[in-house]
Amino acid sequence: MVKPMKHRDLARLLKQAGFTPRQGKGDHEVWSKDAHQVVLTQTREVSPGLVRKALNAIESAEGER
Repeated sequence: MVKPMKHRDLARLLKQAGFTPRQGKGDHEVWSKDAHQVVLTQTREVSPGLVRKALNAIESAEGER
């Protein structure tokens, strides 16, 4: 089971994995690397579902090396 994570910690993980951010609509950020994309809300704490999606995107992007 994945636990909620602070936005800054998850953003740090995404940046270390080579993802780059851009502004989405409203309080959303779109992080992308090649064909992988994750949409996060800019809240203090990111929900477990979004954390799981982001970690899966990091894994699959690193697996393509």
